[in-house]
Amino acid sequence: GFVQAYRTILSSGGPAFRRILIHLAQPSPSPCLIHCTAGKDRTGVLIALVLKLCGVSDDVVADEYALTDVGLADLKDSIVERLLKNPALEGNDEGVRNMVEARRENMLGHLGTVEEEFGGVEGYVGRVCELMPGEMERVRVNLLVQ
Repeated sequence: GFVQAYRTILSSGGPAFRRILIHLAQPSPSPCLIHCTAGKDRTGVLIALVLKLCGVSDDVVADEYALTDVGLADLKDSIVERLLKNPALEGNDEGVRNMVEARRENMLGHLGTVEEEFGGVEGYVGRVCELMPGEMERVRVNLLVQ
């Protein structure tokens, strides 16, 4: 389910992701905060793209994504409670708890999708976000410690 959901985020997120990536490619970009409702799905997909652009391995990206569970630990019950109030999710405690987890295998599946469908992150960022190779390189230069 998450791999399909993240595929949907990829297909609809291009314009928003482009805006953020172009910001990161600017000479001396100002700091920015990237977030979404729970900080793991839309944010996780974008940050995975950024990390992969910077040459981070799939395993490290997945491990970083899984740290979301640590960050959300204190909030998980309140998020579940709020989601269970949605009529579409009412009574599905197990399903909702699954929704708020950040399993590394979900991110690995997502990264596999990026590789299979776009030939990797550069293929996605180039075709869908319309970044040029030089802009991708500037993202790397700006984010990697020299």
